[in-house]
Amino acid sequence: MSLKKNPILQRLLSKFTIAPKGLKFAIAVSGGTDSVALLCLMREWCRMKHKEICVFHVDHSMRETSTNDAVWVKQLCEDKGIDFYSRKATEEDLSKNRDLGSEGWARNFRYSSFASMLKESGADVIVTGHNSNDQAETIIMRMLRGCSWRGIQGIKNQVVLNFEDRKLNIWRPILNISRAELACFLKSINQTWREDETNQTDLYLRNKIRHKLMPLLEEIYKGSVNHIVSLGSDAFQLQKDLHLRALRYLKRNYNLEKNQIFVAKKPDTSLRREVIRIWLEKNGLEEATNRSLIERIDDLWVVKNNGRAVKHAGFEVLRHKKYLWLRTWNL
Repeated sequence: MSLKKNPILQRLLSKFTIAPKGLKFAIAVSGGTDSVALLCLMREWCRMKHKEICVFHVDHSMRETSTNDAVWVKQLCEDKGIDFYSRKATEEDLSKNRDLGSEGWARNFRYSSFASMLKESGADVIVTGHNSNDQAETIIMRMLRGCSWRGIQGIKNQVVLNFEDRKLNIWRPILNISRAELACFLKSINQTWREDETNQTDLYLRNKIRHKLMPLLEEIYKGSVNHIVSLGSDAFQLQKDLHLRALRYLKRNYNLEKNQIFVAKKPDTSLRREVIRIWLEKNGLEEATNRSLIERIDDLWVVKNNGRAVKHAGFEVLRHKKYLWLRTWNL
């Protein structure tokens, strides 16, 4: 059966999320099930849409077998006639930003590599293989750590990141497709892939959720993963409405010159906390923003008591009469 007539291919392409504008799409391929299936799907999608395609591969040098993965992906691209770009972490790279932790460092290096390869390749959009299982795992992880509606909405299908003075336009087309569906598709076209042995360990929280919690949820109630993903979609719509309401509140009740919010009014809790989150982000404090901090500031809003303050590294929020006042300083 030709790829064009493959019914699984057509079904999966119909489940793609909305694509951003662009002429050349760079597929992030590690060699695993998700990314190899994504490459095969995107190759056909780009052919149909008359778009250019290339592959980005990032070797974090964190596993002994990672070099073999890069060789395998490069050969796959040569077999399919697709341009291949790669970056491999050096000893110097490995020594940078270690305070971020291994996962944080890997994410930082990956985005840095993407920025470099975008310039080299001339691609417009980076395409990643996040699927519905990743979505459900992400939502559960955020719930366990404590989150609001904004966190429950999970992974966005499109995002623009500013990294190293370059915009990274990232698209996740297969968020509505399960890992099992992707594996089934690869088997239907006799396409192999490589397994990352670290995915089989329970060293990281995501892997513990993937190997222990998710199978248990499916055993208890079949289809629970899809229901979690649907909850994320519902949360996205709620958060979108909440965000617009918060912007309208700030427009009417925010004094830019004094950096104060009028808080004599007491809207519902979710709206208050979204107003606070946006206010902090407007002041460049998004990295410090978390549920606990927002709840403490919200307490200043609800309980009128002049002189009370919430202090955090580099800034404080004070209650003064009918206002909350944000004051920042250089450390």
